[in-house]
Amino acid sequence: MRKLTFYRILIFCVFLTFFSGCLSSNSTSFSWRFPFLRTVDGSENRKALIEKAEDGDPASQYSYGFSLIYGDGVAKDVAEGLVWLEWAADNGYVQAQANLGLLFLKGEKGVPRNPDKAVEFLEMASLGGNIQSQKQLAIHLLSKKNPIRDPEAGLFWLKKAVSQGDVNAQVTLAQMYKRGIVVAEDRKESFRWFKEAAMQGDSGAQLESGIACYRGLGTTQSFEAAYNWFIKASDQGEAAAMSNIGVMYGVGQYFEKDPKKALKWFKKSAELGYADAQSNLGVAYYRGSGVKKDYSQASKWIRLAAEQGHDVAQFRLGYMYFSGEGVEKDMKSAVIWIMKSAQQGNLKAKQWLEDHK
Repeated sequence: MRKLTFYRILIFCVFLTFFSGCLSSNSTSFSWRFPFLRTVDGSENRKALIEKAEDGDPASQYSYGFSLIYGDGVAKDVAEGLVWLEWAADNGYVQAQANLGLLFLKGEKGVPRNPDKAVEFLEMASLGGNIQSQKQLAIHLLSKKNPIRDPEAGLFWLKKAVSQGDVNAQVTLAQMYKRGIVVAEDRKESFRWFKEAAMQGDSGAQLESGIACYRGLGTTQSFEAAYNWFIKASDQGEAAAMSNIGVMYGVGQYFEKDPKKALKWFKKSAELGYADAQSNLGVAYYRGSGVKKDYSQASKWIRLAAEQGHDVAQFRLGYMYFSGEGVEKDMKSAVIWIMKSAQQGNLKAKQWLEDHK
């Protein structure tokens, strides 16, 4: 069977894509929070809100500002709304600071985009302990699309969010240490933060923790610990974790080798669309491992993996066309699939093409 192949993540996927410059910070979503009134209903409510705002109550200034920006219960006036929001922010209202930062960063609701002001307000909110602002500021400062990119400052704010126990920030920092992005590659630090997030119930981090324990990356190798993390992740629907448990049963790691149990786990994962499990399930049917040999079922599952770009499955499907096992013998189709595999660097596929020139 194919060696253990793992996938992930990221939780906080949007964050990591910024490093390659694939996305802009405009894709980050956020929501408003109105502490008192979502809209200004009726003259009495409107009057009371305005009076409080004029008396310097920051929460009222914040609510009134967004009422003006949205035109909720009052005539829409974006410029005037921003004035009230900025007063609320200057008065220390963290939610006003956070949402002003996002408004200026995104340029929404008629608010002109202003990255400098966005950073100013996000920093204010971040200093006030707002985790979402700390993460958004980190994203902005680490983004390759940002002309004033500042990785050191971005890392600082990310770690601030991490220190407050934010799971997404922990996973992101773990991935950075794993891949050597901005920070030096450090498997121990990577495992440390994956484990922190895993202990909070993050399924992707549980999967990554299992991988680290399985391979002994940043921690002592332990098949028992790997299995325990994979079980936790699989209970939350992580298909890769299910497939990994299947591999462990298939080769006999931590417990007795059991082809039937391996098949069961591969099938659970394969039915969720995980290509590696589909390939392994196909091989089980091809070899009759834990199940009666069935070339038709083998070709079905191997094809599903091959169509997802799984290079080993592509080679296997090509070979089945070459030999006429589970499919009608077809040299043209064999070459097509094996060539797809070779183009991804599969050595067996390259050798087969060399031998069949």
